[in-house]
Amino acid sequence: MEGKMSDAVFRELVTAAARPYRACDRYAWHFAKGKLAGDPVFRHLLSRPLLPAQGRLLDLGCGQGVLTALLRAAAERHASGDWPADWPTPPTDLATRGVELSPRRVRIASTALGADAVSHGDIRETELPPSDAIVILDVLLYLNPAEQAAVLARCAEALAPGGLLLLREADAGGGLPFHVTRWAEQAACTARGQWRQILTYRPSAEWLLLLNGLGLTATALPMSQGTPFANTLFIARRSSDPDHFCPSSR
Repeated sequence: MEGKMSDAVFRELVTAAARPYRACDRYAWHFAKGKLAGDPVFRHLLSRPLLPAQGRLLDLGCGQGVLTALLRAAAERHASGDWPADWPTPPTDLATRGVELSPRRVRIASTALGADAVSHGDIRETELPPSDAIVILDVLLYLNPAEQAAVLARCAEALAPGGLLLLREADAGGGLPFHVTRWAEQAACTARGQWRQILTYRPSAEWLLLLNGLGLTATALPMSQGTPFANTLFIARRSSDPDHFCPSSR
């Protein structure tokens, strides 16, 4: 019974989170609903005790800010007292800030969520403030290997002791599902007029090696449930010891 209730609550959360985008245009509204409902990572972030209850969350390459919209809807729902018993309490005092390269997506986020929700910037260059959690979902594939490593090193430095980095990328060792993932992304780039976009993928083991080499403790979790893709969520934490050595800061 709880599982069925959770399904119903999540559908209602998606509806509530997408509602602010109706002030933008129909595409932005439908995209928010489809992304939140169809991508398993968003339900996972609510149904598992991963995100901190308070502090600062930085969402890099956030698009139109749907994660922020979902977290706001979840906090409001929980405050009303109607929350699945088998889900952890959602973050109630977590300040979120998104960074997005596309001016159009920043404008959409500003209209739907407020002017301060998402700022325009390139994650390779923008300042990363001290953060309790950093989220990077399906973004680093657009960067070359050196840029990927540099962004992650800056994230490791920005994390507070005990801080959380959530990274999702396709597993280049994922067989046929990976090839489906790569083909779908190439098709999406072509549809956006970015047919010359170079995509950089790594096997899961290589992502883990990179994250652990930055002084983080990382694990990998398949995150493609209900889809034909080979996406993996990498859950990495910085030591809670403020004096813990981080190679990227040397």
